[in-house]
Amino acid sequence: MKKRPSSTLDSSKVQTPVFVIEDELLKHNLERLKYVKDRSGCKIFLAMKAWATWPLFKMVKKYLNGSEVSSLNEARLGFEKFGPEVHIYSPAYKSTEFDEILKNCSHIIFNSFGQWWQFRHQVEKFSKKHRKNIECGLRINPEVNMGADAGDMYNPCAPDSRLGVRFGEFEKVLKNDQKALEGLSGIHFHIFFEKDEQDLEKVLPQIEKKFGKYFKQLKWVNFGGGQKITDDNYDVEKLISLIKNFKKRYGVQVHLEPGAAVVWQTGILVASVLDIVERDGVAYKIPILDISFEAHLMDFVLSPDLELRIRGAGGEKKYKNIYQFGGCTCLAGDKLSQLYSFPKELKVGDKIVIEDGIQYSLVKVTMFNGVQHPDIVLWKKAGKEYIPKLIRRFGYEDFKKRMG
Repeated sequence: MKKRPSSTLDSSKVQTPVFVIEDELLKHNLERLKYVKDRSGCKIFLAMKAWATWPLFKMVKKYLNGSEVSSLNEARLGFEKFGPEVHIYSPAYKSTEFDEILKNCSHIIFNSFGQWWQFRHQVEKFSKKHRKNIECGLRINPEVNMGADAGDMYNPCAPDSRLGVRFGEFEKVLKNDQKALEGLSGIHFHIFFEKDEQDLEKVLPQIEKKFGKYFKQLKWVNFGGGQKITDDNYDVEKLISLIKNFKKRYGVQVHLEPGAAVVWQTGILVASVLDIVERDGVAYKIPILDISFEAHLMDFVLSPDLELRIRGAGGEKKYKNIYQFGGCTCLAGDKLSQLYSFPKELKVGDKIVIEDGIQYSLVKVTMFNGVQHPDIVLWKKAGKEYIPKLIRRFGYEDFKKRMG
């Protein structure tokens, strides 16, 4: 497989704060996913929970089959901007929203038998009336602990997880009602967080041992997301083989729903140094940036063990100039816990390039403290040079409308 091309970004050409998506890097990821889709015969859906910059969907849908969504708003956006195949999963659906979900979705995945029983008649009535075949599925919880090193926040199979039907619960329902799966077209599981093909190879037999006897009654099985398919070190040929063999064993379609993998290492968040604070008795300096880690990179505040890479920086012991980055809000904890070092001293006005800054960050941005929402820019080639193309700029009216 073709290796990921290098970033061509010239940070001096962008105004901060700004999320920059690199056109060539995004296309590289999409081509890799399409290769898996075409070679394995699976279907691949963009999980909008990780990235939903809809002005670029026109390009993305040339490579993928549709969108995977988690709410009515995402469903509407997926239907309007991506196309008719919209798969939705939510831990629970609101009865007041369900008619709109039916209008915008092609597949509905339920978190429990209780939710399926609650809405089944409504699905069937709508499908008959509108002659629209809506396929329904059930999420299972295989109780296989393949969560993240960052903790149970990213582990769907944690002991107290509310996500999916466990095997004992599944068997209990089927024991009381052998026809409980009638009307359901598929099974969905999502158990990974930044995992590799070896993890999928390891866990599939465990899932099949429990649930495999039911798969042949279905049309599709959704493997979820959380696989680093677009990372250079990921063995896509192994993934293709796993999918083909699974399809052959059970006669089902396989669905994948990558989110982070679509924009894995395709973009960055660029900030500028506004001030540098020095404290007596503190061994490092504190650059204050024109972004907020609380508002713009929330995951790295909630889970400080997650790796956040900064271009040109090393660990705290690599170079002599040591820094702890702080955000521009009044929250005391608006900072990174890690220390970074640079070969040269940082100065006010320097640009700080935060690597892989698109996945799950852009969708979670808030305007806490009224901070400036970063611009969204596409970095693309125009003739012989690369230029920033503004996708969206946010201002005071965006903040005002969110507040009332």
